[in-house]
Amino acid sequence: MRRRQALALVTGSLSLVAGCSSDTTTDLTPTPSKTGTEMTPESQIRELPMTTPPDPIDCDDDPRPVSRAAGDSYPDRANGFELTASKGVVTIGERITFTVTNIGDNPRGIGEKYKYNILRQHDGWEPIYFTESQAGWTDLGVRVYPGGGFRWTFTATNDGLERQNGYNPAYHVCSALEPGEYRFAFFGLGGSTISTTFMITDA
Repeated sequence: MRRRQALALVTGSLSLVAGCSSDTTTDLTPTPSKTGTEMTPESQIRELPMTTPPDPIDCDDDPRPVSRAAGDSYPDRANGFELTASKGVVTIGERITFTVTNIGDNPRGIGEKYKYNILRQHDGWEPIYFTESQAGWTDLGVRVYPGGGFRWTFTATNDGLERQNGYNPAYHVCSALEPGEYRFAFFGLGGSTISTTFMITDA
């Protein structure tokens, strides 16, 4: 069974970092707005583009699971960042948005917005995402100002959850989307992962 094969591959991709790497930190400097003669910084939330992969994946040809953040539980806050969901329950076909925000008073470093995963609870946390090859992510650091961060918006359908992740692996969904408990996780906090759970229900 493909699901069992996928789970058997989980440990193989836990610590990989592939693609180009960089020691350069991108500065998400807020766009200043002028009030009188002073420049007041504004926080920014950067969106993950809602771009689907250009080509389908052969789900019968042993695709690789995106197995990051498959542990039992993770907090919703770590390293000065908080992860929230726009709703706790989403009906199949509706949209849901996840946001990670710098809740501190100072700029903080964070990994890129492509370091995310969605998993379903089914006798343990199983990834819904698969890639055509061994998954890896670039080593890019980002400086985020207070109130800034990342936002991911998805439609709760197979196609609506798939994403083209820039120069990182494209995420494909191979199994039918079923009602149940799911987790969105962000693993771009160095050795820490934050997550939030939500439910998917039938229309």
